[in-house]
Amino acid sequence: MPRQNLTSDTAPLAVVRAVERLGQNIARARIRRGLRQVDLAKKTGLALGTLKRIEEGSPTTGLSAYFTVLWALGLEQEFDNLAAPERDEEGKTLELARQPQRVRLKKGLDADF
Repeated sequence: MPRQNLTSDTAPLAVVRAVERLGQNIARARIRRGLRQVDLAKKTGLALGTLKRIEEGSPTTGLSAYFTVLWALGLEQEFDNLAAPERDEEGKTLELARQPQRVRLKKGLDADF
């Protein structure tokens, strides 16, 4: 199956909106800190064009670039909340449904040491 590049046209609308919102949040955090785009790009080691695409919410920009900018802005504590297993209510429910209802003991001794 050929690889499909994710664009604003091919990504689910919820994903596009979430990435755009993240870009806006990053831009606002940068501005609050009084940083120019060029300063933040230098601090992260990213190209200025990459930083501009991040702030525009481009779905084609690498996830590591987004994480690097968040780290540079001091917002890395948010990483732990992304897809945290303890917050995955649907996954916990499905996992619980697959658990055996009772455990049966084996009859006799197992000679496999």
